[in-house]
Amino acid sequence: MSFPASGENLELFLSRARMMSAGAVPVYLALLLFLTNEEGWHWSFLVFCFLPPVAAVAGFLGKRDIRPGLAVAALVLAIAPLPLIGGIEALF
Repeated sequence: MSFPASGENLELFLSRARMMSAGAVPVYLALLLFLTNEEGWHWSFLVFCFLPPVAAVAGFLGKRDIRPGLAVAALVLAIAPLPLIGGIEALF
């Protein structure tokens, strides 16, 4: 991924990646409470309690250290729990 020499787009990308990954944590915790109360999904504890905080930490480190690869990994980890839970529950 190439960014202009000015660095404005890189800074904007890193800021948005940090905010998206940090914002996913309360959303997934609310979803965790809903799924365990309504559906009894026990796999959601493992995925929703582990991946979103890791994504938030990766997002903050990607912004602080100016590492776009780590910011992309944070975004992927912030999105990954939903398809992962769907796949696990489809198997069991």
